Amino acid sequence: MITITEIESIFDISLTSIDNLTDNQIEDFIVALNTLGSKEKIENYVDPQWVVLAGGKGSRIDPSGQLNKTLDIWFGRDNVLDLSRRHLPTTRPHIVVVNPSLHQRLVNQDDESNHSIFCVQQEANGTGGALKAALPVLQQSSAEFVGITFGDEPFLPPNIFWLTLISHFIQKADITLCAKKPLTVVDKGGLFFDRDGHFIGTKEWYDMTQKEQAQMQKWLATGCAYTNTGITLVRREAMIERLNQLELHKNGTEYHFVDLINHFYRDGLKTNAYVYQETVLSGVNRWSNVLEGEIMQYKQNQALLTELGVRVDPQTQFTYQFKADQLPQIGVGCHFLGRVHLDTDVKIGDYCRLENTSLFGRTTVGDGVSLKDVTAKDSVFLGNSTTFPISEPVFGLRCQTKVEEANLTAVQIGTQVQLKLVNANATVIPCRSVVQNRNLGVPTSPRSLWWDELVTEPYLPGVFTLGQKQHEDDWFQLRQHILMHAKNELITRSTSNHLLSKIAEQTVADFLDLKRWNGKFVISELTPEQIWGAVFEMVKLATGASDPYYYDKRQARQTAFQQLNRLSSSKLSWQQKLKLVIAGNIIDYSSARVVKKLAKNASYFDQVLSAAIEADLSIDCFNQFKNLVIDASPKSIVWLVDNDGEVVFDLWLIEKLAEKGHHITIVGKPEAASNDATVTDIEQVVEHSFFQFLPSKIHNGQVRIISSGSVTIGTNLHQATYEFANSVLDADLVISKGQGNFFTTKGLNQDVFYLLMSKGVTAEVATGIAADQSQLIDGLILAYVPAGTHYPNTLANYYDSL
Repeated sequence: MITITEIESIFDISLTSIDNLTDNQIEDFIVALNTLGSKEKIENYVDPQWVVLAGGKGSRIDPSGQLNKTLDIWFGRDNVLDLSRRHLPTTRPHIVVVNPSLHQRLVNQDDESNHSIFCVQQEANGTGGALKAALPVLQQSSAEFVGITFGDEPFLPPNIFWLTLISHFIQKADITLCAKKPLTVVDKGGLFFDRDGHFIGTKEWYDMTQKEQAQMQKWLATGCAYTNTGITLVRREAMIERLNQLELHKNGTEYHFVDLINHFYRDGLKTNAYVYQETVLSGVNRWSNVLEGEIMQYKQNQALLTELGVRVDPQTQFTYQFKADQLPQIGVGCHFLGRVHLDTDVKIGDYCRLENTSLFGRTTVGDGVSLKDVTAKDSVFLGNSTTFPISEPVFGLRCQTKVEEANLTAVQIGTQVQLKLVNANATVIPCRSVVQNRNLGVPTSPRSLWWDELVTEPYLPGVFTLGQKQHEDDWFQLRQHILMHAKNELITRSTSNHLLSKIAEQTVADFLDLKRWNGKFVISELTPEQIWGAVFEMVKLATGASDPYYYDKRQARQTAFQQLNRLSSSKLSWQQKLKLVIAGNIIDYSSARVVKKLAKNASYFDQVLSAAIEADLSIDCFNQFKNLVIDASPKSIVWLVDNDGEVVFDLWLIEKLAEKGHHITIVGKPEAASNDATVTDIEQVVEHSFFQFLPSKIHNGQVRIISSGSVTIGTNLHQATYEFANSVLDADLVISKGQGNFFTTKGLNQDVFYLLMSKGVTAEVATGIAADQSQLIDGLILAYVPAGTHYPNTLANYYDSL
């Protein structure tokens, strides 16, 4: 025995919620099912495998064939094919029959999901031909019954499939066709019955005799004419046995699967016609049908919004992605205008104004928010306190948060925020922020012609994502470490105002807690470098401090010049100069560890840099550097700088390389990011009296200073400017300074010399070099990685394998 509850649990639906389904029909349905045998057998019988016929080209929609009616006509988030099969009662994958060109598009778009099996109808030989194309899959199916429907019927109501299915079992049928009462019978497939009322089959208008056409017109006048919707349920094995008996129609070009009904009738099997009593709109084989369906859909949705208490502009085109028994969660006093789309998990607060807005995923809009021309996914707009009066002239509502022309993904927007022309990804925008014409948060991969040329492997702007560490016991402590580092190192440098500090700290905490629709933390997708870049930007927005490390950078710069004056007077070899340039990274007043050592030993920098000149290189590619740079004919070199202090040493060596004829492009940050050198910083350092020839080299164009576009630790290639990307592609080689640049430029399609010190766990894991802590300085690396080199492990392992 099987119960109503068990049937409902199979399909995740309440039978009582199906329109026009009576209690008596439900009772008869359950009784009929329980005559079929065991519970397992019933579950198999009642769960058909649906075949969706979508092989048509839609030539009446677009004679050129470029626009496909099933894939290229969208209603909200769904195209015609998606809408046509959204209500099919089954737990099995849909078998979708498509033509070859459509199949290729689906493959290219990676649309072959786990809930679809695509079969290719190689020639346009009708609906019967489409069913034959699905035959190999149907032969492997375990379903007792097969459902058949069309992929260009987006306006079919959800109950039509259920009522057909239930009628099929109540009538104990072998084949059931769903019919409708038409407005006209011309050019339609009409249903015919024998004298005893048994369903014989259908005929297309052009296949009917004049007598049959006249009979259809007579039945139409008396309200007894029925035409074919195409929705069919058929016993699988009986259908397979008779598929080869189908005969050609339309001058021998098409098979019609509905001819199976007549074969079943003649063979004494039970045929059934279920007549759907409500209006059924036609599919999208003409633009007039598309328009008619849209008007119907929008009117239904407008009526739904009105019931929910939403003020709906008369021209609003509202679409939503909810189950049939769900309602959108919308607060009181809202106003919708233009095109508005809401996804399943979207929630709207009170007194919100949405105009030309699409909200996807797990997005929540709090009270008093105005969105115009906005697309948001997995985002949160914090609610504002209600202020009076609630309304205002022209716009209707006095919304305190106003977002216009924005594209937001995984973003939290604070209260009383004003945004315009903003693209944001994976970030938190603090309360009371006013931002215009900006890209915020973590940049995504650019869609640029040069991107595939710039990198040679799947690119990650860092060594690992936090999600790769999520299995470790201290993962939540890692998040807490990020928060405390932001508070103690960044926020304290940004402001002394208690209120602004609290806002900045809360902004970072909210960012670390931000989740996507599937419950995963947003930061789990990001590298530490991406996270730090986003945090730096958030704190900048919250406090207004554009360069929190300004004084640390100036102090490091001063110290670097002092050390360079002391050491450059000695006659240093090229190898010693390179070691000094690498070790210059130690001058870092933003490092608590370095500051602590200086407090204990005022001569710390003197001793370390003097020792560096004589230290061994842990990875030593000096010979390659000598051959390719020092002793080579003039080359075009791109130099990625790191910290502000050590940039003094970089420019010292760059000046000497320029004297050898090399053309050098120096790359800095476009704006402050930690203590890294910006373009402005580099230009200021160049003007120092220490450099005798460098200003003239810049003046004549032999040396250039440009921005990478990256505003984070290292060089996030997702932010690369066209100028930077072209400079790298046109260069003979790249010289990359510091750990950050090493972590973020792996896979760069260019010969690269990496000059860095291995400091900390991440560097040790990535380079394979653990510095000897008993030495004043150790872990100096001068590594050469030719373009196209792939090394899955560490730098040290790569060199050991050579």
